[in-house]
Amino acid sequence: MKEEIRHTFEKVVQAATEEDLIVLQQMLNGLSNKQAGNERTYFKDLFLMEADYGGEECEVTIPVTPLLYNHFSIVHGGVTATLLDTAMGVMANSLLPAGQQAVTSSLTIHYIAPGTGSRLKAKAKVIHRGTQTMVLEGTAFRDDGTKIAHCTGSFFILK
Repeated sequence: MKEEIRHTFEKVVQAATEEDLIVLQQMLNGLSNKQAGNERTYFKDLFLMEADYGGEECEVTIPVTPLLYNHFSIVHGGVTATLLDTAMGVMANSLLPAGQQAVTSSLTIHYIAPGTGSRLKAKAKVIHRGTQTMVLEGTAFRDDGTKIAHCTGSFFILK
């Protein structure tokens, strides 16, 4: 398998555009950080996510790169949903005691404007905190301050 991957890698790099190389570098950096033990998953580094949380709100930002584009060269709606789900999940999990974790049980997203610009930011806050479930609200913005999506999410609390 390694030889097949090496062959494919060389073929891809040979034909790569500058945009292709940016995407490839982003993907390889994510893989490298996971292998080095810096992350438990590939996810955070694949999207270059940065989280800031504490108190009543969580904020997650990602740079807009070609890896995130749909065929209209704007951020894919699924990426926006992932950004919102991540912000709400980080917020929910930051409030739970050791031995508990929150996982998404439902999301409702309303897309308002296209994801463009150089960065996207999602803000999350808790609407309801029960013993078995939590409900959170998330809002995503472009770097020019335009709201691009609004979301609510329900999270199961697992022990």
